[in-house]
Amino acid sequence: MMLIRLTQSILAAFCLVIAFSVAALAQESEAKTAWQNLRSTAASHGVVISSQGATDYGTSLVAQNVRVFLEDDPDDLLVHMPELRIEPRGTAIALVPSPEFTVTIRPSRRELRELTFTHDGEIVADVSDDQIAIDLLFDQLSARLTRSERRGEALSDSFEMSLEGFTSSLNALREGSADFTLGAETTRYDFSFDAGSARRPSPQSGDGTIAGLLVELSGRELDMLGDDEGMLRAAFDAGLAMRLVYSAQSVTGNSSQMIEGAQVDMTSSGGASEFVVDIRDGVFAAHTTAGAAQISGGMAGISGDVSFGGLGLHLGFPMLSSAEDQPLYLRFNLDDLIASEETLALAGAGDFAGEAVSLALEVSALGRLTEDMGPEFFEADEPPFDVTSVSLDRLLTRVGAAEFTGSGAFAFLGGLLASIDQEMPNGTGDFVFELIGGDALLTRLSALGVVPQDQQFFVRMMLNGLGRPVGEDHLRADVAIRPGGAVTVNGAPLPF
Repeated sequence: MMLIRLTQSILAAFCLVIAFSVAALAQESEAKTAWQNLRSTAASHGVVISSQGATDYGTSLVAQNVRVFLEDDPDDLLVHMPELRIEPRGTAIALVPSPEFTVTIRPSRRELRELTFTHDGEIVADVSDDQIAIDLLFDQLSARLTRSERRGEALSDSFEMSLEGFTSSLNALREGSADFTLGAETTRYDFSFDAGSARRPSPQSGDGTIAGLLVELSGRELDMLGDDEGMLRAAFDAGLAMRLVYSAQSVTGNSSQMIEGAQVDMTSSGGASEFVVDIRDGVFAAHTTAGAAQISGGMAGISGDVSFGGLGLHLGFPMLSSAEDQPLYLRFNLDDLIASEETLALAGAGDFAGEAVSLALEVSALGRLTEDMGPEFFEADEPPFDVTSVSLDRLLTRVGAAEFTGSGAFAFLGGLLASIDQEMPNGTGDFVFELIGGDALLTRLSALGVVPQDQQFFVRMMLNGLGRPVGEDHLRADVAIRPGGAVTVNGAPLPF
């Protein structure tokens, strides 16, 4: 949590300087006038910008000993710069903070943190009545925790973060469009905190590297958003669209912490990953994917490692009510999960070391919302949606050579809401499930003691009762669901 708070404070400090700079510099090209407007605009928003003086060089102005703080809570946040240079650049204005400046925050009344920033760049803002364009030009940017106190006593906390090849830009139009990007070729961090108390210390430390970090945020017709009833539909009708992308080429990290008196150490590395949220045309869509990754660690003398070949999660659904059905979907996959012998030995399954486990679930549906999403969504007695049909597009569980798969579809009679009070949904469905290598897997699990001997008979009876042989150690179950709740497996009623 401490790392999160410090990261938020870092971003807040930069956003504070940028936001008030932009507000003040609109249509200003003279440095002295820009400096005066910067301070007056900040004051009108409850932010004080003070200095011990300013030297006007004609083509630029340099303010000395600049301090930025909140008028109502001056101790909560303080930005201190030995100097701030303001320099016209054609229609734009450049803000050049000191190569080193500090940000002091108080996460609580008892705590104080001071961060020292170093950089080699500047902020360039080009503002007109209709457009704001900001570029953060810091090829190198770093932050270091230089002071940490609790109740006036110095703490041994440490935190460092550096970004190389850093770029960031914002372009916003009065009409309601905005595009923001932030990226760094290499991001490194290192931290050490004690999140516990004097009686129960809980030290935490870690370090890591992110290669190719990229954050992109874009929006159209954002000015249409509000709290009024029917706002969301009106916004989409006007062309509302939002997109968020977070991606990285690779990630590595190490962490160490004390849990219940036991030391826990973790090391992780991962390939390319991506997280995307896309909202447009009344539809929400999101997905996250991750390439091959490995995690290893140890606790109380026990060590192990886990790796996987890929991970994915996809989600999509409508956000507006409609008379016609709309597609919904959920897709998940975990490919080639492999655990070390030491890890599996904890569950008595060390014999499976080196064998891959894969999981997949893909479900889609046709349905509709009965009301637009909003503050009161889901507050009615009935669900605010109806579903016409559901499809199990893919079900997969694979352990070594053993594999369980399934697929099929179910259509509701009268929709899901018509079956909401029934013990079993009313409709028609057909599914196919197959198990390959199940008997061999059960034999191995029994030999390892994972499945007790007295339960083997019951498990085998269930498998043979639900599946019919279609090959060597290969069972198949054709499941049919008919109106009225009738369910058959391979043409026969369920045996229970």
